[in-house]
Amino acid sequence: MLGIIAYGSLINTQETKTQQKRPTHTIPVKLETFKRSFNQRPAWRENTSKHSAVLNAQASEQNWLNAICYCYADFDFTELDNRERGYSRTLILPDKITNYQGHNLPTLEKIFIYLGKKEYKNSDLLPNPDYLDICMAGAKEWGKIFYHDFLNTTHINNGILLRKYLPTS
Repeated sequence: MLGIIAYGSLINTQETKTQQKRPTHTIPVKLETFKRSFNQRPAWRENTSKHSAVLNAQASEQNWLNAICYCYADFDFTELDNRERGYSRTLILPDKITNYQGHNLPTLEKIFIYLGKKEYKNSDLLPNPDYLDICMAGAKEWGKIFYHDFLNTTHINNGILLRKYLPTS
């Protein structure tokens, strides 16, 4: 069995409805030593405005982020790799993942996360408003604690957390 860690728009279940393969488990998790930031220029959107950033995760010993782990018995990555073409599919260690209380992650042989490619990183950008709405709606789907954690572990590139960037949260 393998896991795919989703930390951006794919935490919103509406974004996964078009996938042909359905996960066997969908588990909210915490991922240690990673930082989530709006510092990724989209690879497939032709938006050049300052408000065009999407989420990226990068290694960070001081941070953690919450995410959804989609678990599959097997998975053809062709469609997802195309969707996430501005990112590199990367193997991560299972010891970096903890479950939210009340959720149990099955034993996974491999766990993948998509990390932003260097050529798409842009720390001057601010969140794309439509993309942000998708992510916020997705975070709310997983309950108050998950939503609160999302606001407090998502960074804007002007040095503040998402909860301080939003007008009201």
